[in-house]
Formats: sequence, structure tokens, C-alpha cells
Amino acid sequence: MIQQLGIMLFREREKMGEKQKSIAEGIISISDLCRVERGELEVDYFTLQALFERLGKSIDKLELAVSCSEYDAIAYRDAIVHSIAEWDYSQLKRQIAEYHAYIDQKRPIHRQYMTALRAMSYYVKDQDYASCLCVMEQALSCTLSGDWLQQLQSGQRLCSQEIWIILAITYCRWKCGDTDGLSGQMEQLDRYILRCYTDAEEQVKVYPHCAWLLGQLYLEQDRVEEAYITCKKGKASLVENGSLSPLWEILELEETCLVKMGRQDELIWCRKCQEAVAFLYEAAGARLESNMMAAFMRSSFQGEFIITNELVRDLREANGLSQEELCANICAQETLSRIEKGKRSPNKKKLYQMLKRMGMERENYYGFIQADDYELYEKVRQFNRCFPKRRMAEAEKLCDEIKGALDMTRTINQQFIGAERIVRQQKRGELSREQANRQLWELLCMTMPPSRSGAPVYRVPFRTEYVIWNRIAVNLRNEGNVEDAIAIFENLIGRYRKSKVSMRYHAVPGMTLYINYTGFLEVYNALEKAEEIGREGLQHCLECCRGDFAGDILANMSLVYGKQGLPDVEEMYLRYGYNLISMYGRKDITRILQKAYQDKFHRDID
Repeated sequence: MIQQLGIMLFREREKMGEKQKSIAEGIISISDLCRVERGELEVDYFTLQALFERLGKSIDKLELAVSCSEYDAIAYRDAIVHSIAEWDYSQLKRQIAEYHAYIDQKRPIHRQYMTALRAMSYYVKDQDYASCLCVMEQALSCTLSGDWLQQLQSGQRLCSQEIWIILAITYCRWKCGDTDGLSGQMEQLDRYILRCYTDAEEQVKVYPHCAWLLGQLYLEQDRVEEAYITCKKGKASLVENGSLSPLWEILELEETCLVKMGRQDELIWCRKCQEAVAFLYEAAGARLESNMMAAFMRSSFQGEFIITNELVRDLREANGLSQEELCANICAQETLSRIEKGKRSPNKKKLYQMLKRMGMERENYYGFIQADDYELYEKVRQFNRCFPKRRMAEAEKLCDEIKGALDMTRTINQQFIGAERIVRQQKRGELSREQANRQLWELLCMTMPPSRSGAPVYRVPFRTEYVIWNRIAVNLRNEGNVEDAIAIFENLIGRYRKSKVSMRYHAVPGMTLYINYTGFLEVYNALEKAEEIGREGLQHCLECCRGDFAGDILANMSLVYGKQGLPDVEEMYLRYGYNLISMYGRKDITRILQKAYQDKFHRDID
């Protein structure tokens, strides 16, 4: 997969007309980049991520197979951000020391991150902005030599890590009272992000943060109208991408601007949005505290990770093979044992040999589709974003475009397009739910055939496999077979929990899983379980920094509390769920909730 990503990086860079130097400078040598782009050299996840980000692109769209050690490094970064957000210096210090063992500090991108963490330690321990500023500047110099603004003007590209470090430097200067020229610098960074981060999924990780900081600088200069316009652009980016960070800070800035401008009607709606976000945190059992330095490092995540070590173990057990049978003529049994325990990363060539022996081709490392063209993954994301906003005509058009560009001899592409064809035929009345489920099951068996163990979900499903399982469950529920639909979700969530990979790294499947599982349990009157799963779903939304689907979970939980005879709680969950869904622009769903509220409480929700 990493090799294929290198080839994809080359094609995207060539298409954009970018020179190798503009994305490699300070991160990797030109000679190494050439080898990466030819698929001859594998680099670590964070280096590859930075190279794509310098093109303004996100690799979150892809489903990545990583080793246990790679996953540990990724998970540590999230734990570190959490400690910064909680002002937990002792925990942060311990995590930094432990994280050090997982990375190669010879790589500039890792050396930069470790230096930035040292700067954050000054911030968390004593809110020492001066010391933090000094060390953050050292961190930036690990990949950028000289003035970053001058380098931008000469064609140098920035990755997201470099951008959040620049934001942290600017924030520290502001806190130290050194504001000379800051707004002008942030204006140039603002323009750079909007111009060069053409992938909205990557742009939202840095642009709202930049807009917030620029808005604050404008506000301090009494440029209220400009602060408000900038704030609205940052909010629009968050809303379009369903993101949650730094939504709270953006809403606070918006409120301040609206008060100063005397725009009362907009202020009322802004405060309703604030109340809904605050309630989301409360309902999830989390604390809402603004910590902008942590927010610079935190953003929405929509990626997917599969650990190769676990994949080998789960497939071997499902196929009823002993370790000796699987590794015969491939590797030593002791080697396979260490791989399955996560104590050794598998050799790629031998890994593919073992997977093929168990009926899995290498192509199944991909997500929804397998393609060499990054643009197709962008189209798949646009396609999936159509459904929450009910843009069905656009979805059909995109699906046809994707199919026309895919290699349809590849199994996973057949599976993706086949699943969408079945859903489309079902909506047109050309297939019954029972017929659709039979065909969906046939598609699922293309990559997840029944196992000898008899377990229906015997490994973590890939993205399209999850989509098919979910569609089968929805059809069963709509046929009145709620019990079997619930059993599917129980099997799915059980498999996810068995994996070392946190649900945060199954971001996209997790959203619909928690929404539908909560709703089905409520229909089945398993109310305590529905409440438990709903709350877990809200926590998942916070971990992924996704607010767009949180409103659906709140709305489903309102039905649970209604059945429990708690009308005040029911009303609160429905109202705040409506406000969240409305804020994210999902008009069809808001109309449904408006009617449900009026029917239940005999008054308008607004």
C-alpha cells in the first residue's frame, strides 16, 4: 500500500505541476523522493502524510494497513494532544518519553514534532509563552530554513504540522504582546491555505484554526467586520466538512463580533449553536474547555487503519489453520508467532504470501476502491458526503463517473460499484429488500467468504464490507426483523472492540454504526443498551472531532428517554440534536425533526 501511495503521490504532483523540491525540501532528500515515487522505497506513515499534505491532499481517504508499532506511534500522538488539552504535565512528560521509542528522529518530520512537544511542555506546565515561542521556532527550523513567508513566496509548500507550528508561534507572540505585523502574516497564511489546500478534508484541519487566530487579531485592532467575515469562513469550512474542532472557539468569536455589531437575530442563532455544542459534550460525559494550543494540533479524522499483525491472526483462525500450516515454506513458526503478537512487523513480501494462502489478495488493503488516481478517492468522498445532505442526483452522477474511471477487473472495485447499484435499484423499486440482501451477501462473500469458524464477522471489515453489512442490517430492520439487524451490529462492534485499533481509527464506519445500532435497540425496546451505545457514539464523535452525525445520535436517544417516561430529557435531546443537524446544513433531516417535535410537544422547535 505504501508503495502504491508513492506512485499516487508522483502522479498527483505531476498533475499539479509541482517540482519535487517544493514538497521534499526539509522532509526528505530528492533522491529518496524519486525512489518513493517509483514505489522502490517505503517511508514511515508520518513522512508520507507530510508529503501529501504539502500538495494540500489528505491520505485519510485511504484505508491503510499498518504494523503494531506504526499504530502505537499514531495512537500516542492522540494521547499526547489529550494531555495537552487537559493541562496534564506529568502525563505529557511520561508520554513524550515513551513516544520517543517509536520514531526515528533522523527523519526531520519526527525531530520537528518532538521539538514542538518540548515547546508545549513549557505551555502546559507554566503557560510560559516566551519559552514555548522560542522552542517552537526551533521546531519550525527543522524542516524550514529561513523566513517561512519568504519561502512561501518562492514556491515552498507547507504540511499541516508546519502550519500548526506557525499558528502556535503566532499565538505565543500575541500572548506575549508582540503583535507587530502578525495580522499581515496570518492574512498571507490564510490565502496560502485556501489556494493550495484544495482537498477540503485536509483544508479543514488547518484553515478554521488560522481563521480563528486572524479573527482575534482583527478584533484586537477593532476591525470587527473583518473579524466576523473571517470567522464565518472558518465556520463554513467546519460545517461543510462536519468538523467539530475548533467549532466552540469559532462560535465564541462569532458571538463577540455579533454583539459588537448589534446583529441580534444572528446572535440568537449563534447562542443556540453554542448551547447545542456544550450539550453534546455534557451528554458524552466530556469536559468542554477551550485550549487553543491543543486545538491547533487537533482536527477531524476520517481515516481507517487495519493492523497487519491482527489481520494475519484473525484470518488464520477463521480459516482453521495452525501457525505451522500457514507459514510453511514462507517463514519460521516462531516468526509468525511474534508477528501475531505484535512483537515483530511482517516482511511485506512474506505477508502477501500468507494472505494469498488464506484467500486474500493484496488489493484488499484499499478502502472503498482501488485506483492509482488520487482524484478518484476525492470523488468517492464527495459521493459519500452526498447522503447526509440527501443530494441523491449528485450521488448518482458521481457514482457513474467513478465507475467509468475504475479498473472493473479488480474485485474491490466490483464490490463498491455493485453495492451502489443494488442500493440504487432498491430505491427505484426494482429490487425487494430480500432480493437486495441476497445480492449484497454475494458481494460481501467476494472478499469476506464464510469462515470455517462459523463467525459471521471474523476480522475487522474493510470499508465497503462494512457498508454492505450496514445495508443488510437496515433492510432487515425495515422488514421488521430487528433482532437479526441488531445481531449484525453486535457482531460488528464486538469485532471492532477486539481489535487493538481504537474506534477513532474506524471513523467513517463508526458514525453510521452508532446511529443505527442506537436506533435499532430503541425500536427493540432494549432501552438501557440503547442509551449505553448512544453515549458511546457521542464519545466517538468527540474523539473524531465530528459533529455532523452527533445530532442524529442525540435525536435517537431522545426516543429512548421518551420511552423511559422522561419527557423533559426527551425534549432536550431532540432540540439540541435538531440544532446540531441544522447548523451542519442538513435541511431534509431538520424538517423531519421539526415535525416530530411539533407532533410530540405541540409547539414549534424554534
